[in-house]
Parts: sequence; structure tokens; C-alpha cells
Amino acid sequence: MWEKEKTYNIICFGFLPWSTMWKRNQSMMAEISKCYFINRLIFVNPNVSLQNIVRRNMTNSKTASGNTSKIFPLKISHKIYVYTPVNIVPNRKYLTGLKKFETKIMLKIIRQLNDDKPYILFMNCPNISPDNLLDEILKGSPLSIFDFSDDFVELTYGKQMKELFRRNIAKYARAADIVLTVNDHIKKKYEHLYSNIHVIRNATNYDNFDRKNYKPVDFLEKIKNDKNPVIGYIGNISMSRMDEGLLDFLLERRPDWQFVFIGPAHSDFKKRYLPYKNLHFIAAVDYQSLPDYMRYFDVAIVPFQNNTITRGNGLLKLRDYLAMGKPVVSSKVDEADDLRDVIRIAQRPSDFIEEIEKALHDDNEADVFKRKNVALKNSWHNRIKELEELLKSHLKFN
Repeated sequence: MWEKEKTYNIICFGFLPWSTMWKRNQSMMAEISKCYFINRLIFVNPNVSLQNIVRRNMTNSKTASGNTSKIFPLKISHKIYVYTPVNIVPNRKYLTGLKKFETKIMLKIIRQLNDDKPYILFMNCPNISPDNLLDEILKGSPLSIFDFSDDFVELTYGKQMKELFRRNIAKYARAADIVLTVNDHIKKKYEHLYSNIHVIRNATNYDNFDRKNYKPVDFLEKIKNDKNPVIGYIGNISMSRMDEGLLDFLLERRPDWQFVFIGPAHSDFKKRYLPYKNLHFIAAVDYQSLPDYMRYFDVAIVPFQNNTITRGNGLLKLRDYLAMGKPVVSSKVDEADDLRDVIRIAQRPSDFIEEIEKALHDDNEADVFKRKNVALKNSWHNRIKELEELLKSHLKFN
């Protein structure tokens, strides 16, 4: 058995802050922290400015995702601490001395949280700026990991941000001992740059969705009472992902079907689809409450384009749909093809309608059981074993 003194902490720099909207990085870190050789997880949120915190407090507002952005470190559980570095000094060239002092304070807080333990550095942060804090943490790590949770460069907009992402990816993925990717597409795209790449696919927090009791949602109760099929979608809602032609076809050909989209919707998308009375938008809800909404879905859908953005996604939603036992219809994207035994894949808009109709009329308990069983095998509890073995191998466990 591994000696107690050989346990490690994890210091993770996240692309997204720790929040009530659980994504790959947060789910992965929460699960790996349960391993016997992990003593503590220190999750470092993206930096925020003091000005933004003050403004948020003055307006008494809370972000839709429930982000943790406190000035002082927050203890989430007996093993998990979340820290948000706060930029107090304005980002100006003639204040470089003060910026260095600010970084020293941040570094001291992280080191105090780490409590002199050897640590594994987990980097999921192509958006980090400035990077001197991460550089200092990297120096002391016996094992470092960079995770392509998405194809980051395709995910962002604007020349300046894309260049920042490219620069940080090149720097930190090359510095890492292990590089992880969410799918084969990203591995093939970047394997000429990094030799030690491993695919660890997305999974679902199965226990969050496998429930017997749910809380009612008044708005969805009214829709359900009309006896029309509810066709549901969860996740980011944007023009860059959605297949507009397909969605137009579905909404126009089946005006009696009620399409419920849950998640952050881009303003241009909402404006584009405002005229459709059978498309309903619900703002992002926290992960623990999401099953209360999803239970109203008769069929869950992924009406995506097959483009550079969706090819770089891990589509957590597919595993979450299956964990609920819901029938799923998807356009032909790579992630759907991996689960073709338990979801329906449509080549054309007319096929999409046909597959939804089959799902509405042919679904049975055996199909529900099969889908949930696949989701259980694709749970983070099981998936994390792949990462655990990688860590143990590099740390030379017996």
C-alpha cells in the first residue's frame, strides 16, 4: 500500500471557474480528488479584477453560472479548496513592479493552501493572462498535465484571443509531462506537436441524473399539460454550433412539437428564432437542478453542424441525456457516432423528424435500461480510472 507521506495535492488552473454548472474540468477534478493518493485539490479560478467584484457587489448580482469568485479561498469540501486570484493593480506597463508584488501575494496564498505537499499541476487554462503565476507553480511540480477539454482556438473569437490561446497552448502543452484530449479529432490535430497525448473522453456525473424524485417546474408543467411532445436540448446555444437549416425545418414542419432549449443563449440566436412560438428558451440552471427540467423531455436532441467547433467538443450533453434514460436524436457529428448503438443519428432534416417520431412511438423500458447502462459505463466514477492509472504510472507507483 502507498505510504501516507507519498500523497500528493493537485493544483488545477481552470479554463472556467468552479461553479454550479459542472463541466469536464470540474467533474474530473472532483472525481480524481477522491483517489487515495490525493490529499487535497486546490482549484485556481481565472483571475478577476477587484473592480469587477465591487461592481457585482454594488449591483447585488450573481452570475448565471453561480461562479465562485470570492476574494478569500473557499473550502468546498474536506479535500477541495477554490481560490480566485484578484487583480488589484491595473494592467499597465509602468506598474510592472506592483504587478510582480501582486503575483507574489497570489503565489503565497496558493503555497499556503498547498501546505508544502508535493503537487500535481493540472493546466486547463489557455486563457491565462498574465502567465507568471502559473510559470512559478510549474517550476515546482514533479508532474504536470495539460488538458484539451475543447479545441480551444476554435472555441474563442477575435484575433487577439485566438493568438493568446495559441501562445499558451504551445507553451504549456509542450511544458507538460502529459497532454490529455477530449477526443480523437483533437489528438490527431495536435499529435505532431506533443508526443505524450492520451484521449480521455467526457463522461457524466451519473448519480446526479439517476433519480426517482424530481421537483416540478411550473413553466414546463404547463407545456407538458398541453399533451404535445417536448423536444429538449441542454447546453450552449449559438449560431456557430447549431444547424440553422435543420432547426428551421424542425420548427416549421412540426409546429405542435414544443422545443425547449436550456442554457446560455447568444443574443443573435435568440433574435433569429424569436418568431417561432414553439421554441422556448430557459436560462442556464445549476447542475443539481438540471434533471428536474430534463425529465420533461420526451426526446433529447443535438441539432449541430459538423464543423471545426463541434468536432473539437466532447458533448457532455450526450452522456447526461443517456443518464436520464432519454431517447436521443443527433445530427451526424463525431461524438454521436461513438454512441451510435444507443442514440439515433440523422443524415438529413427529414431523417431527423423521422427519427424523433420513431423515438416518440417506439421507446420502451428495455431501451431506457440500455441507455442508462451505457451512461453508467461512461460515468466520471469509471472514466477517472484512466487518469488515475496515468498519474500512478508517471509517479512510479509500485
